[in-house]
This record gives sequence, C-alpha cells and structure tokens, in this order.
Amino acid sequence: MKPDLILSLDGLWYSRSGDSWEVSADRPRLGAVSRILTDFDAAPAGVMTIDTKPDFAGAVIEKRLRSEGLVDTETHVLTHRVIPLGGGCRALYCAVPVADWQAMFAWLNHETSIGLVYSITAGMVALAQRHDAVVCRTGRQFRLLVSKPNTLIYVATTAFSDDPDDLDAALVNLIDQTRAQWQGRGELVSVLWCDLLAADNDDVARLTKQVSQRLGASVAIAPVTRFTTKAGNMRTAADVMAQAVAWHAAVNPWPDRIAGAANQYRTRVAAVTAMIGVALFGVATFWTTEALQSQARAAGLRADADAISRRNVGLDLPAERLLAPHFDTLRFLDGLAGAVKSPDPLGFMTDLRRAAGQNVRVMRVRMTSPEGIYRVDGVPVAGTSADRALSGFLSALRLAGYQVNAEDPGNQTQQPAFFSYSVRRASDVDGVKG
Repeated sequence: MKPDLILSLDGLWYSRSGDSWEVSADRPRLGAVSRILTDFDAAPAGVMTIDTKPDFAGAVIEKRLRSEGLVDTETHVLTHRVIPLGGGCRALYCAVPVADWQAMFAWLNHETSIGLVYSITAGMVALAQRHDAVVCRTGRQFRLLVSKPNTLIYVATTAFSDDPDDLDAALVNLIDQTRAQWQGRGELVSVLWCDLLAADNDDVARLTKQVSQRLGASVAIAPVTRFTTKAGNMRTAADVMAQAVAWHAAVNPWPDRIAGAANQYRTRVAAVTAMIGVALFGVATFWTTEALQSQARAAGLRADADAISRRNVGLDLPAERLLAPHFDTLRFLDGLAGAVKSPDPLGFMTDLRRAAGQNVRVMRVRMTSPEGIYRVDGVPVAGTSADRALSGFLSALRLAGYQVNAEDPGNQTQQPAFFSYSVRRASDVDGVKG
C-alpha cells in the first residue's frame, strides 16, 4: 500500500500507509495524493524585521542571512507569514538550500502521483491559528511559535543529548527566550504541545508542566499515533499538523496544488456535482413538460382562432383585432417553446465525459455563451502520451457532433500539456439548433 502521509526529518523518511508506519533512508513511492511534511534537512528558520515591502521580503532575508554567515550556499526563502510594519515588515521565514529544494522536486517530477509538500514551519502557523502559541518537538529540538494578528515570535533550541536534564535545560532556555520577547504584550492563554516526532516515553507530562508554569498558560497536547522502529518506540502528531495545514499552503507550483486539492476532495466534488445534476435534470424535465403542454394549448388556441376567423368571414373585424386579447399569452407560449431548443448542459457533460475517458482529466467547464458555446480546460492523465490523449479526445468530440477550436490557456501553461478549447454543436454553427 502506498503512503498517504510522509514525514521527512534528519535525513530519514517516515511514511504512513493506512495505520502502519515505515522508516527508510530512501524516498518512498507516492500514493494517489500524498502529504509530505518536511524541515528540508533542518533548514534555518526564524523571524526577521526588514525595511522593505512584503513583496521583496524573501530576497532581502536571503541577502541578510548571507551577510551574517547563517547560510553559505544559494537558498530559496519561503515566507510563511508577513506582518506589514509601516514602510517595512516582519516575516516568518524558512531558508531552504537550493540543492535540497531541487532534489525534492526532482523526486516529485519522476513520480506519477501528486505529493503536496508542506514546510513544518507552515504547519506550525496553521496550528497556531487555533491557539495562542504552539511548541513543536522533533527529537531533541524544540520550536515555539507565537502567531497573533500583530505578534510574530519564533524561537528554536536543541538539547545536547536525550538525557532528561539536557532536554529540560533546552526547553527552559526556549521558554525564557520567548518570555523575553513576549514581555509587556500580555499573557499567553493557550499553548499547543505537538510531538511531531519523539521517543515514546513518559516525559510529556514533565515537559508540558514546565511550559505551563513558566509561561503561565494552559497546555493542550496534540493526539499522537505510536509506531516501532529499529531505534525504539516512537510517537508522532504528524497527522494533526497535516490536517491543520491547507492545500494552498503547499510549496508546489499552483497547478500541482490545484490538482492535488481536486483529487483530495474528489468524493465531495462528485457528490455535489451529482446533486446539481439531479436538480438540473428535474428543472429541465419540469420546463420541458410545461413547454410541451404550452405548445398543445397554443395549438388549441390557434385552432379556435382559425374557426373564429372562418365564422367571421365577411365581417368588418379583422383577425388581428379578434386575437389581440391573446397576444401576450401567445408570446409567452412561444417563449416557452423556445426554451425547449436551448442548450443542453447535461447532454454536453455526458458527451464530454465519454470523450475524456481514462486519458484526459477535465479541470474546468464553463458555458461562455447562451447559444451553447463551452470552454473546456484540462490535462492528459499522468503516464499517458499527451498527443495520443489529446487526439483521441478531440476525435471523440467531433464524432459526437461538436466543433472544437483551440483557445489560449493563459497562465495555466506552466502545467505540461495543459489545454483549452471552445466547443459547440456543429449544427449550431450552421444555424440549425440541435
């Protein structure tokens, strides 16, 4: 079974498939849609105040990190939260070495499934939205984030060893640094303790008690799952963090994020689409019945009008004057009759699904004209030849009686083989409604 949640820490890959976890030094194969939490091999992270607009925060942060000797290679700076401050800003960042960044996405590009990558710092921001602060533990490292509307504090410490005294000292140092920055701003009310990855022993109560006493705040403990490795028993709250972070917080390109979200929520989307389809079918059936009944009534009225006209032969009153009281009703009935000949969205969606088959994934369908012109955006399914998938898709639409014209896909061209077409009934182009 392929994993649906992956944790990358300290050069190891922890992958969960169902209820079981596996540990490996090699990158695992991806499932249908996998969520990947990573610290990018302990990439530097922190909060920095800079005198520049938020749009240029990443470039300025990288320059300052280089000048201060905190990084010695080219880096890709992720800004997870930015607070404007007058002409400058205060930013929470993670500086990922470009070599690690490229290695991550080189692996993803060779996978046939989508893997949404989340920085652990972004996961802490998501958790901090539900609490005043969050403490995240990974082995011997502790990180504390305070993320409020006008407050942004990030502190990290690492213990010298797994000895309880060293762990306590590192945690006390972390809390004291946080209190020094937080002093004068008010009291923390709620702190979430998140064991992202830790040895499964009895130290949680001792550590959280220190946090509660020294910060004067209540501490909630994130639920964990337990598993066994060669190094011993472990516990992790990775699932809590993965569920808290939103799909758009992933560091993947936007087309991959959208595709991953669509695949993740495909069951809900299918249910909503089915409900809309049933509703549209009911509306279409109702109006079709009404239109047919109206046509029958209109035919009866015209027959009566013809009979009256025949009886009025030789009289001074013209037929138009006799029918004048019924003109509004006749126009209304003609309008209903025209509704029967309007575009059929349900029929088009059925033809489009058959044409797409297993080789094309349709991303979006829009009706761009009341005359029945649709815009269709999509991509070939991963692993399928783009030329073969697109050729079969277009041929099936033309055989179904549609005229297909290529459209400019716009900024979606970053996704390989992304296409856009306008589709309409060939009979409509000839002036005859189908």
